[in-house]
Amino acid sequence: MKKIIISTLVAVLSLLPTMLYAQSRTVTGKVLDAETGEPVSFASVAVKGSTTLGVYTQEDGTFSLPGVPSDATTLIASFVGYQTLEVPIGNGTNLIISLSPDALFLDQVVVTALGIQRQAKEIGYSAAKVSSEDLNSSQNSDASQALIGKVSGLQISTASASLDAEVRINLRGSRSFLGDNSPLLVVDGVPTPLDFLQSMNPNDIDNISVLKGGSAAALYGSSAANGVLYVTTKTGEKGRPRISYSLTTTFDKAAFFPKYQTRFGPGADDEYGFGSYIKGENQQFGPEFDGSTVPIGSLFLDENGEPVQLYETYSYKKGARENYYETGIGIQNDISFSSGGENGNFFLSYQNLHRTGTVEGDVMDRNTVRFNASRKYKSFTAMVNVSYSNMQGDFNNSGSNGLYQLWNTPAHINLPAYKDWENVPGGNLNQWINDYYENPYAITDLYRRKFRNDRFTGSATLEWAPLKWLRFMGRVGMNTNTRNSSAETYAWHFDDYAKSSGRSYATSDIYSAYETSASYSQRLNADVMAFAEHQFGKNFGIKGMVGWSMNTRYSEDKGVEAGQLALDDLFNVQHKIGELDGNNTITRTRSQAVYASIDFNFLGWIYLQVTGRNDWTSLLDSSNWSFFYPGANMSLMLSDAIPALKNSSWLSYLKLRGTFAKVGAVNVSPYRLYNIAEVADPFPFGTLTSYQLDNSRRNQYLNPEFTTEFEVGLEVGFLKDRITFEAAYYHQKTTDQTVNVSLPYSTGAESRYINAGTMVGQGVELDLRLTPLLEFGDFYWNVFANATFATSEVTELYGGLNELAIYSPVYAVVGKPFPYIKATDFVRDPEGRVIVDPVTGLPTLGDLVDMGCTEPKVRLGLSTEFSWRGLSLNATFEYRGGHVARFDAESDMLFSGASYISAITGRERFVFPNSVIEVVNPDGSISYEENRNITVNSGGKDFWPSLYRSAAAVRVASANSWKLRELSLTWNLPQRWVEKTKVLQSAAVSLVGRNLFYWVPDTNIWGDPDMWGGSGMRNAPGIVSSAMAGFRTFGFNVNVSF
Repeated sequence: MKKIIISTLVAVLSLLPTMLYAQSRTVTGKVLDAETGEPVSFASVAVKGSTTLGVYTQEDGTFSLPGVPSDATTLIASFVGYQTLEVPIGNGTNLIISLSPDALFLDQVVVTALGIQRQAKEIGYSAAKVSSEDLNSSQNSDASQALIGKVSGLQISTASASLDAEVRINLRGSRSFLGDNSPLLVVDGVPTPLDFLQSMNPNDIDNISVLKGGSAAALYGSSAANGVLYVTTKTGEKGRPRISYSLTTTFDKAAFFPKYQTRFGPGADDEYGFGSYIKGENQQFGPEFDGSTVPIGSLFLDENGEPVQLYETYSYKKGARENYYETGIGIQNDISFSSGGENGNFFLSYQNLHRTGTVEGDVMDRNTVRFNASRKYKSFTAMVNVSYSNMQGDFNNSGSNGLYQLWNTPAHINLPAYKDWENVPGGNLNQWINDYYENPYAITDLYRRKFRNDRFTGSATLEWAPLKWLRFMGRVGMNTNTRNSSAETYAWHFDDYAKSSGRSYATSDIYSAYETSASYSQRLNADVMAFAEHQFGKNFGIKGMVGWSMNTRYSEDKGVEAGQLALDDLFNVQHKIGELDGNNTITRTRSQAVYASIDFNFLGWIYLQVTGRNDWTSLLDSSNWSFFYPGANMSLMLSDAIPALKNSSWLSYLKLRGTFAKVGAVNVSPYRLYNIAEVADPFPFGTLTSYQLDNSRRNQYLNPEFTTEFEVGLEVGFLKDRITFEAAYYHQKTTDQTVNVSLPYSTGAESRYINAGTMVGQGVELDLRLTPLLEFGDFYWNVFANATFATSEVTELYGGLNELAIYSPVYAVVGKPFPYIKATDFVRDPEGRVIVDPVTGLPTLGDLVDMGCTEPKVRLGLSTEFSWRGLSLNATFEYRGGHVARFDAESDMLFSGASYISAITGRERFVFPNSVIEVVNPDGSISYEENRNITVNSGGKDFWPSLYRSAAAVRVASANSWKLRELSLTWNLPQRWVEKTKVLQSAAVSLVGRNLFYWVPDTNIWGDPDMWGGSGMRNAPGIVSSAMAGFRTFGFNVNVSF
């Protein structure tokens, strides 16, 4: 690997010639405001094509730029709030440069619903834009994770540290108890499955527009009820053709581990309450480490059939558990070719990504190809966007990534010594030194899963503008996903000695098993739109749009499973033993819509947009499959309306905005309006089969869930947009929630889906940009900050019901925020103290109690950029707070005795903290006395993995965290070096890091609180399962263009 890295760097740097200095001169001049004639201080003046030859103007607008090569011909002058200007150098003496004001945030174009471009000053709702530069600052291969911390109101979390981990994306909190709370992904105008974002090449993305509110997404229909991520991919630019190549190499190092106890080895309490050593025991409640030599594991036979006993020093092996993880390596190669002219452009790219995981044997490859092109002929414009992605992976399928085995391996075992488990003595399953849990390296090798995903997305757009004020557009798009996956169990046959040795897992052989599945999904989308606009003098303008769309979806899943194969490790279902288990599911849905919007422009500073959409969907019964939702938003440009503000030297712009919208969401799966007959278990049996109705009574008259939202906002810019600030308040109310309520058994069913329940949510979003915060000489410092303060409340459930289980232990609870976690706790007195038995000192297990909300109430994002000449340092921090999580790793570690908490009393009897004894007074009343000397009857195995572990509340803790999400240091090689090559247009090298540090409260000793567990738990975040340790990423990037 070192040779590859070094040779790559040498190859790239060898393109740079030895510096040759030419004759130079000093260029002088002054920069003025083109409208007022006033000097512009701190404006940038640089030689075109150079990253090092530049200065900033003085307070009086003057500048002096030494060292300008005699062959340089052009200067570039720029300042925030002004249009960038190219100026001929000429004789280079006393140049006068006039910059025209350009209100950056007023006139920038934002992509809104249906890909319609509008000026920022016209928009009455929240919309954010993330550029390609911001997205790729740390060279993250996952575009969804590259958004973290950069947009207010946007929350992104990964399910685990696996290479193919799911990502949960949420805008402005949850709106639905059981339905989909994810935003809609739109790529170049085509609605696309959200997980497609993870398979995209981030370097293909030009920008991502985040449309947050209901008005922002109302024209997209029910699928956009939770907002929209609109991805615009790159196109060719006018000018010289450009070839770009990028190499990124990264290293993933596991870093965020649970805290383990380091004092005690395997064993159990003896009759006196002290631990006794048991050599093959997994539970670590034995004696304290003392450095002696002890036997490990049960006897096994060597190659000569002789019994063997292994020995180990009885001391804590520092780093043994941590070094179970590998260093994951990522190598990413990108190449693109683009060009453009007056009437057309194209962009072609290819990416290869190879990654290995932090668990031995895990590997993933991704290849993506993209082709974008456009052509204009007279009044017609045609555009084509095509992308293909292939992902393949080979992962362990052990269920816990070997963690159960890891935590049940006592800490005096040097675990990495048994990595070569098939060859090292004591490593294989006949010889393993643990009688109850297998070698984790063996488990991750014997249980494997593989997959291949082939994804295609494409669109074709034709625009016709017969008149200046009239335009028509038609667009068709398709995306497909073909997935083939398998789960393979490799055989292991235990020898007779192992089966009789006391190893519990060796009582029966591991037989080869094979499960294979294939799925295909397809989405077809078509839009036809007409646009018209007219300006009636200076004070009134109008724009209108009408459209029709159709969306069809088809999916098919099929799978077959052989629980046991006759031939070892020959994975073919033909070799099955017994009956095959299989499934096949096909779904088809269709929706159509008509929509319209009309925009009014009054007096050049009042902007009003009114929208409406009607949907028809096959997911609902024909009696109510049509539903309409309206929207309106307004923008008031006060800085254009108030004369005193128009020419203000300190205020760039001032905008007030407001919006109202009602959007519907259909949270019903296909064919779920009617009772469905399914094959009953254990049929089919021979030639016989049987069917049964599922145990949920269906409701064909379900309605959509409707969310009504209003929002008000303020946008302001100061000092030619050097300082910009945006604030928004939103309030949303979702009614007619689709919920599954329990039914009496006398009805013959267990539950029924109905429309019931109401939830409200509200929040404040703040965005601040300081560009620059500081600036002097060749140095500048930019700061971008965002903050989100959000809360929600369940106000009503069905029939007076107080709570609804979403995914135990996460609930919707009336009067509480959603989602809300409950946990079993010990019985407590009115002051919250634990009541213990006056004899045993043990607490009593009680009922479920409220623990808190699992969605953060506060999220902060902070990005900063330092730049000096060709060097730039970028960092992104994120804070999440005001929520809790349940860490299930603690349950597993309490069982095994690896838990840090299980050893905090030295395994001795102790007085339970904050405990009281219940006292019955002579008058029959109850009082509570502080427990000062009644100890629990065991400080070891009889307490921690049993009673204490049963109280799930002990593993619920604050999920607050500060994280350094991204860090990068980039050097753009001087342009004069690059130009000497006669080949390169630009060159840069970067050092990158991701998730380098995180800070959590002392109460969290288990790891990353943001890992939400994966499928089935999207609406129930806050359950941090026994997941792999999170990792830090370090790497470098080399980027050149020709």
